[in-house]
Amino acid sequence: MSENPPVALQFKSSVQQALQAHFDSLCKISHEIWSHPEIGYHEHHAVQQLTEYIETSGYTVTRNFCDIKTSFLGEFCTGGFDPAQHPTVAVLCEYDALPEIGHGCGHNLIAIVGLGAFLAAAEVLKTAGTSAQGKIVCMGAPAEELGGGKVLLVESGAFSGVDYALMSHPAAVDVLEPTILSIDHWKAEFYGKAAHASCGPWEGVNALDAVVAAYNNVSMLRQQLKPGHQIHMIITHGGAKPNIIPDYTKADIYIRAPTSADVEELRRRVAACLQAGAEATGCRVDYGMNDLSYSGLMSNQKLLSIYKYFGENNGMRFMTLPPGMYGSTDMGNVSTTIPSIHPTFSIGDSHCNMLHTKEFRDSVGQPVAHHFAMKSATALALTALELFSNPQFQKDVRTEFDERRPGFMGKAPEGTDSTDGGDRSLQLPSGFNPGRRRSSRQFLIEMGLLKPMALEEKRGSIQE
Repeated sequence: MSENPPVALQFKSSVQQALQAHFDSLCKISHEIWSHPEIGYHEHHAVQQLTEYIETSGYTVTRNFCDIKTSFLGEFCTGGFDPAQHPTVAVLCEYDALPEIGHGCGHNLIAIVGLGAFLAAAEVLKTAGTSAQGKIVCMGAPAEELGGGKVLLVESGAFSGVDYALMSHPAAVDVLEPTILSIDHWKAEFYGKAAHASCGPWEGVNALDAVVAAYNNVSMLRQQLKPGHQIHMIITHGGAKPNIIPDYTKADIYIRAPTSADVEELRRRVAACLQAGAEATGCRVDYGMNDLSYSGLMSNQKLLSIYKYFGENNGMRFMTLPPGMYGSTDMGNVSTTIPSIHPTFSIGDSHCNMLHTKEFRDSVGQPVAHHFAMKSATALALTALELFSNPQFQKDVRTEFDERRPGFMGKAPEGTDSTDGGDRSLQLPSGFNPGRRRSSRQFLIEMGLLKPMALEEKRGSIQE
């Protein structure tokens, strides 16, 4: 970043005043979302809270955005807005909860950070005149935890008219660039032959043995993996009754790695593990991935530099996470579509450092977490305003994105060599079913998360 202060520094006090004016209402919205947890594509109460407040504040809202009932779009643009000359910036909200735990990932805070940043930036734009021009949108992105809402939004063209995307996530500490791994979601099904387990087990072909053998193969593979390369596997169906040789079993598998090339290598090795389990037991295996796979995060460094400036200017203290702390998010898919950032912000509880726990859930519902969330909302709003007021910054951000995107393979953790050469081609055994790789919308319909056609209703459990 240039030694000169950001152009948007002139708007800092206005942003802070706007957030202070909305603070009590934002806290109430956060508490409503936190105390009424809803899983992905069922976040009706959360969406109602957010959209009604946007409308009450005087802004246009589109519900059922991209034909997804729990997505929305709030908008404001300056007079004479011309998309060919002025930028459109999206600030993203998440608001889905985890099954059983509730808001153990703090999406109630993500919701009010996004909403607050949108409101503050919009109110500055109203009076900025020609010094800051463009469109700010608040995009409601459902189902980050289970369902890949942003993947569906990207595929549905939600970002086709958007130039930049901003959001932040609660954590134990402020981190500019968390290590976000690519992730594949796989399902493996093993087919054998049923028989009575006591009268004639020799007549059966045991599909449970096949999936257990495959699991053991994957488990042995794990110790040979590089840092940042991960495989998670569970058996979701192991048979009907103990006295029946199982003729069908199923497993769910996640494959994570820093880069797309590394994911391809792991796909090949995991496929070999599954195939070996089937062959050793005389079973047939059918496996594959779906298009809810998440990309690694391509954080835009130019955007991060401005966010860092305004964050530190407002009391944030950015840290570097120790090696081995990874995650995955559908924001990665947005980041390879348009310039984006996804930093984390402290919730003000140094004793609670693990997401997806009841302890983290309890912490993000405390008043202190709301105060820390507003620091990030301030930095996001001012980052958006820098884009609206600084044409050169817009160009620099876009240039970086255009230069990195063609070769982007993810962010490798420290000490990880992701460029060691060798054959990176995807060569999977015959059991791999490419037909499984369908569109995100079709996959969600098959899982029962969305209904066909206009997606007017959502039905069923998230379990297959």
